Amino acid sequence: MLTALDTPTISLVVFGACFAALQVWWIASLLKRNRRRRAGEPLSSREFRAELERIFRRED
Repeated sequence: MLTALDTPTISLVVFGACFAALQVWWIASLLKRNRRRRAGEPLSSREFRAELERIFRRED
């Protein structure tokens, strides 16, 4: 099958693979940025209580 591929097809496949890799990288960077932003937000009272309970359980 690889011998039947001509130059335009090969270049299209290479371009498509590079474009897909770029999209994966872009989405991963957006998710990482959103996780960092969310870590800086204040917790709600319920989340704060759950976090305190988790910390105190771990220290015992």
